[in-house]
Amino acid sequence: MTEQKSNRRDLAIIAFTAFLNFTGLTLAIPIFTPLCLDQTGGIIALGTSIPVRTTILGFLLGIFPLCQFFTSPLLGALSDRLGRKKILLFAIAGTCAGYILMAVSILIGSLPLAFLSRIITGGFSGSLAVTQSAIADLSNENSRAKNFGLLGAAFGTSLFIGPALGGFLSDPTINARFNFATPFWLAAFLTAVNFLQVAWQFCETLPPEKRRRAGFHLLVGPINIIRAFQSTAYRRMFLVVFALSFGFNFFTQFFQVFLIDQFAATPKQLGMMLSYLGIWSILTQAVFVRPISKRFAPVKILPVSLLLLAASFPALLMARDFWMLFPVIIFIPLFNGLSSPNLTAVVCGLGGDKSHGEILGINQSVMAMAQFLPPLIGGYIVGQHFTLPLWITSASVLLAWILFLRTQ
Repeated sequence: MTEQKSNRRDLAIIAFTAFLNFTGLTLAIPIFTPLCLDQTGGIIALGTSIPVRTTILGFLLGIFPLCQFFTSPLLGALSDRLGRKKILLFAIAGTCAGYILMAVSILIGSLPLAFLSRIITGGFSGSLAVTQSAIADLSNENSRAKNFGLLGAAFGTSLFIGPALGGFLSDPTINARFNFATPFWLAAFLTAVNFLQVAWQFCETLPPEKRRRAGFHLLVGPINIIRAFQSTAYRRMFLVVFALSFGFNFFTQFFQVFLIDQFAATPKQLGMMLSYLGIWSILTQAVFVRPISKRFAPVKILPVSLLLLAASFPALLMARDFWMLFPVIIFIPLFNGLSSPNLTAVVCGLGGDKSHGEILGINQSVMAMAQFLPPLIGGYIVGQHFTLPLWITSASVLLAWILFLRTQ
């Protein structure tokens, strides 16, 4: 097999691994809320009040990115030291175990076991830093942005498939054997298949002579972030990453509130809108990112894409009917799809070839913080007015644009 064909195969395996990682997140979207609010049983004790149930739900959702925050730089640094393949296999095996634990916790109605599952899957989902590092290993300066676009396509596909699959497989009216645990059994099976695929087909992308033996411990995440923010160039770039990620996560987590309050959207319409966003995320990576990345460098794309992305969120307020959102909202996955992989490519270039794992691990931790914070502060903010998620998202992305211009 030629080196080019081998690289293509490895990139495809990495994209599939990332897709399963994202799908584990998205298939839980229609499951955890009804699971926690079910007052006839489930994983929360009978008689528990609704406020307590929603609080538990928030912690159940938020603990995932919190664990990811600590483990992303740890796994990234380990992959710099031991190689990508070993750490990737370790993380995939851990993720599979986490899915099995979640399925078992649902079947036996154990809330502590459900939290343990979320801790394990959240921790091992830090392997995204390893997949990013492997992509960096297989890329040069010209192909880096378009190859990172594969992760955007994987996320878009999971956003399209995950919620629908989770809702379908957890509905006993479709099949009497289906329940809330069924999607997690499927996720465990697919992850096991992915483990075998990586073990047999994936080639190590970081040769021994390029590995680095950097010292680290369990708090490597916070320590690396503090160290990174001490450097002016690193600090500004990671602030760009945080501002963009915070804004986009605020949008994805509270956009449904806007749809319900403004248009009285039904669950069917919410699912339709989510799938529509996923389709456009896929199309952006498949049709636009590669040709644009070939023609323009990331530092030329980002000043334009970030500004247009910031303007796209308030534009949704012009829609007077639900159907009017469809032609307007396509600009969000379009400009975000151009911004995210190009920003990752720029961050990747902050370190040398031997520190891709460490740099991208820090990057993933910053993004994990941006996923964890919106649920903590968003509930109160959204309660003031349902349009605030759009304005806060726009302001956060606009801040990312200003900070990026200053890094130039």
